[in-house]
Amino acid sequence: MRLAALGISHETNTFSRVPADYDQFANGGLARGDEIAREYRDSNATMAGFLEAADRFGVEVVPLLMARTGPIGTITTDAFDRIVGEMLDLLRERGPWDGVLLAQHGAAVSEEFPDVDGEVARRVRALVGPDLPVGMAIDMHANVSQDMIRHTTATVVYRSNPHLDPRQRALECAEIIVRTIRGEVRPVQALEMPPLVINIVKQFTGEEPMLGVVRDVEAALTRPGMLSASAAEGYPYADVAEMGMSFLAVHDGDSAAARDAAVWMARRAWANRAQFVGDTPSAEDALRRADASPEGPIVLMDVGDNIGGGSSADSTVILEAALRLGVKGLLQTLYDPEAVQACIAAGVGAEVTLAVGGKTDDLHGRPVTVTGRVRVISDGKFEDTTPTHGGFRYFDGGPTVVLETTDDHTLVLESRRVGNVSLEQMYAVGVRPERKRICVAKGVVSPRPAYSRIAKEIILVNTPGVTTSDLSFFTYRRRRAPLYPFERNATYEPAAAP
Repeated sequence: MRLAALGISHETNTFSRVPADYDQFANGGLARGDEIAREYRDSNATMAGFLEAADRFGVEVVPLLMARTGPIGTITTDAFDRIVGEMLDLLRERGPWDGVLLAQHGAAVSEEFPDVDGEVARRVRALVGPDLPVGMAIDMHANVSQDMIRHTTATVVYRSNPHLDPRQRALECAEIIVRTIRGEVRPVQALEMPPLVINIVKQFTGEEPMLGVVRDVEAALTRPGMLSASAAEGYPYADVAEMGMSFLAVHDGDSAAARDAAVWMARRAWANRAQFVGDTPSAEDALRRADASPEGPIVLMDVGDNIGGGSSADSTVILEAALRLGVKGLLQTLYDPEAVQACIAAGVGAEVTLAVGGKTDDLHGRPVTVTGRVRVISDGKFEDTTPTHGGFRYFDGGPTVVLETTDDHTLVLESRRVGNVSLEQMYAVGVRPERKRICVAKGVVSPRPAYSRIAKEIILVNTPGVTTSDLSFFTYRRRRAPLYPFERNATYEPAAAP
């Protein structure tokens, strides 16, 4: 049995002004053939689960191409055409296949296709024919579409946020495809999409309201004949028609049973819809609360500069507020290649005065002038063998410097946008975050596996930016309407079964 494994994984923030062009993928995010095995086999990412399926189920899994880049703006037409074209060429040339495994994200948008993942599934289906089993494993932030379901045999969604289970869910997806090929099961899928958006600050699966949603998924899985059940939280920063929560059930042969399970999960979430609305303090209020704490570190989650959600990574909103309020002992990263080069030119030990951050756009604060001493210059590479959001192991922030400011703040300046998902990001440059009073983690949920280990308290902070929790900040042109909570009078009644 030969299974092809490939994918283009991108979480597209359509409000970001940084385009996802081909170079963004090519700069460390494109792997082919044996490169895929070297990069992913020892990780917990989706592709690792597909590779593990070979040994687990006694089949041949052939990795073809894996393309990914950090969450940024819309995928350019050129990037889509080149990457997806290569995917299809490899699929055509390296066959024949008994099945296909797609490592997608589920919230990708290109200049031409608002539903990239559905379009990839459609093209793969057109190439391999109507009967070849195709499985797709996707992120919990997917905006799931009917095309994604229509053109796959089984789609499986991560079940935890932070995403600690991509490998397990990919393995689950691969098992369904292997069993389908062997004639042991006949998967049928049902997708239910209530008119409901869950605010990003309510998406942590370790507490309510998402904890209850995950328990409903687990309950649905106990129904006779169920092969898989999923709840996708959706990605509110992609302005597409499918934006919002969705519920997916995969049953062995009974479409009515699959639909009943999906509708049951959706109804229960809808009944609790008021719990999914965001409520977070401002930067000033969060800093005052952190500064008053007798013990640290207090971790401030910078929601508006959520790197894992496609933000700029250079927001200065919290830093500027700390300087204005006289709050000391702040630790944070900033994406600022220009400042990094200035510090490298000055050298370790030099005192520099320069403007940092706020350079990507005018949505994430302004550059802030600081004076400080260059303490460390690094290549920015680090590795984390512990569970991280998304399951990745190897990271590269590009040339990186540590700047200790005269205001008693520690700034880790990076040349690439790297999320704060690992404490190794700090340890690799000699910084001990557990000894700091206040740590800024640019994210909402993704930093939790790392920073919850050292935090005395975690405070979500409502800052401006392309990932702000204040969804009224955005002008949506493609979303469904009515859609709760944008329209508080929205109603939900499942459509009649087809």
